[in-house]
Amino acid sequence: YYTVKDQASARKSTIVGIASIGFFYVLTLYIGLGAMTSGALDVTNSNMAAPLLAKSFSEWLFAVISAIAFTTVLGTVSGLIIAASGAVAHDICGTLLKMEMTDYQKIRIAKIASVVVGVIAIVLGILFEKMNVSYLVGWAFSVAASANLPSLIMLIFWKGTTKQGITVAITVGLISSLSWILLSADTFKDVYGIDPAKALVPFSQPGIVTIPLGFAVLIGVSLMTQRKAQQAASV
Repeated sequence: YYTVKDQASARKSTIVGIASIGFFYVLTLYIGLGAMTSGALDVTNSNMAAPLLAKSFSEWLFAVISAIAFTTVLGTVSGLIIAASGAVAHDICGTLLKMEMTDYQKIRIAKIASVVVGVIAIVLGILFEKMNVSYLVGWAFSVAASANLPSLIMLIFWKGTTKQGITVAITVGLISSLSWILLSADTFKDVYGIDPAKALVPFSQPGIVTIPLGFAVLIGVSLMTQRKAQQAASV
């Protein structure tokens, strides 16, 4: 949004970005299919579809794909840590808790937050080491979509969206998707070491339930807060 000139351009940029990213991730299905049908994919390790497919063509292409993957991982992790530390220092401590801080104190809090976030990520990585990486990525997308997609879509296409509706929808989407994952059969089996038949939810990917739930909550809360605002204005 820093590079667009007006609201219409921002909406167009968002739609094009969502479509482009969605198209790219659909292509990953065909990459995996190509690696599997070509015999390049080891079916016992489905985390290496793209590198193994590249290796079936040439060692140079394999090296390039591996370097890109490694660089992408480093860039993504560093970006997420910076974003998380900035959110803690500015949004939580500064805006939410209204703490009076100097620039030095903000930087110090951000550094501490980055270390804490990194440690949490390492611990979670150890706990979920037995799970398929692509499956974990799917979970991450489900959580992100459950928390953000309803707000983004409705904010663009529905003028009746309210601040309260967005806040509640994000909260409900985040909590419901994380709870669903923690209570799923795959988590019971690979993390808790419990019989997956005892899982409390019928399937492991929460998006099909939690994303519509986010839309429903956002619409309901927005309608209720609109009525309250109209009643307050009429008094």
